[in-house]
This record gives sequence, C-alpha cells and structure tokens, in this order.
Amino acid sequence: MMKIKTFIIDAFTNSKFKGNPAGVCLLATEIDKSIMQSIANELNLSETAFILRKGSSDYNFFIRYFTPTVEIPFCGHATLAASTLVLNHLRQNNVSFSTENGLSLYAETKEDYIAMRFPLYDTVEIRPIPDLLEAFGIRDSLYVAFCKELKMLLVEVDSLNTLKSLAPDFSKAVATTNLLNNVIVTTKSSDEEYDFYSRCFCPWIGINEDPVTGAAHSILAKYWGKKLRKTTMKAFQASERGGYLHLNIIEDRTLEVKSRAQIVLEGQINI
Repeated sequence: MMKIKTFIIDAFTNSKFKGNPAGVCLLATEIDKSIMQSIANELNLSETAFILRKGSSDYNFFIRYFTPTVEIPFCGHATLAASTLVLNHLRQNNVSFSTENGLSLYAETKEDYIAMRFPLYDTVEIRPIPDLLEAFGIRDSLYVAFCKELKMLLVEVDSLNTLKSLAPDFSKAVATTNLLNNVIVTTKSSDEEYDFYSRCFCPWIGINEDPVTGAAHSILAKYWGKKLRKTTMKAFQASERGGYLHLNIIEDRTLEVKSRAQIVLEGQINI
C-alpha cells in the first residue's frame, strides 16, 4: 500500500475557511496520471497540486495541477498552497517548481508573506460574444479580450455592483463555446483599499466559480497595470469566500504575487 501525505490549504487569505482551498499531495515517488486524477476527483477541490522533489533537493520540485476532471497547465492558488507547505511546514526559505509544460515558478518568504514569481500574459481584444455574455448576465461590457496561453476570456464591467450581481447560467455558457477554460470578469475599484476586483468562472473545466485565481491575475495584472499606469497593485477576488493578492510587475513577463495561506487539514491517502 502506498501512503501519500495530503494537505488541504486555504490560499490567498489570512483566515481559515476563506480564500481558495487547494489539495496538495507530497509524493515520495512518481505515480500514474490516472491516480492523480482520481485523487483530485476524490478531494473534489477546484485544484489539487502534486509535488515531487527533484532528486534529493529540498528546494526544487516538480508540480502538476488537476481539477476534479482534467489536468491543467498552471494554477496560482495551488502553487501558493504548495509553496506554503514547503516554506512553512517543511521549513525552507525558498522553493522552485517546474511544471509539465515547462514553466519555472519560484517562491520565497518575504516579511510575513509568501512571494511568488508568476509569468505575465498578454491579451488580444476581441469582439464580444453575445450568447456567452448573455449566459453570464452581462448586458454591457467595457472591454473583452482573450489570452490564448491560458484559454481565458477577460471581460471588464462598469462597477463592483455589476460584478457582484452576476449569476451565470453555466450550462448555457458551456454550450456557447468549447474554446475556453475560464472567463474572468473584472472592474476598476472605486475605493482606496484595492485597485481592481474580479470573479473567475471555469465551468469548462468542472469549476463553476473559482474562489480566488492566481493564474487569472497573470492576465489581470498586465491589463490593469497598463490601464492604471501602475506596476504595484492590490487586487481582491469578490467570490463568496474572497481573497486578496498584492501584485508587483517586475518586468514585461514576470509578476510577483504576495499573499498568505492557511493549512487546515493534514493526513494521508492510501493507494
């Protein structure tokens, strides 16, 4: 019998039972992809990360991400959860992750935050898709753009009230297109606490609404950075659980994301 150390970690939050929960499985050896998918389905969280040390290193890991239904190339909140496990629980100062599709991710303890290095992605403006926007209850969009690397659609709306009031018809949304993984809906902040707000919907990969989405901010940071003429921003994802991110654009392709996470469960899965 194989025993896999398994954790549930709430990411992008100072409080347990807030933010975005991710599963993290600390592997002692490689396991088959089908087993990882079964574990992710069993945990039934938006994402589960599987991390495996590179050789005898305590600082370098392979990482893979699974929703309950599919493997995905990158997940920000699961990376924060995995970083929290390595940096705090395993008592390391920094950690590097290599993904299946060649991304190199880095995290370190900075003051009382965990600071991560994420890629930054561009978007291309596209024409609104009327049926899709109707499915999300968006009557008037200020801007619509697409990120091909993450298959994410970005939609800007006019206010936080509009953003919070969205009640998408997910079945209808999925029926309109099979070319997306996510729709990010975002708006400029009218308060001093944050620069912008967002919500992220992912019914195409088995998650109706993701509570807090690090990968989405790899798009949002560049979009709002250009629009607000800022390189340092604070963002809040206005889901029911909610979560915050401190963003710092280091260079054209590199984003620093700072936040916190809370380990809420530790155990093992028997295979």
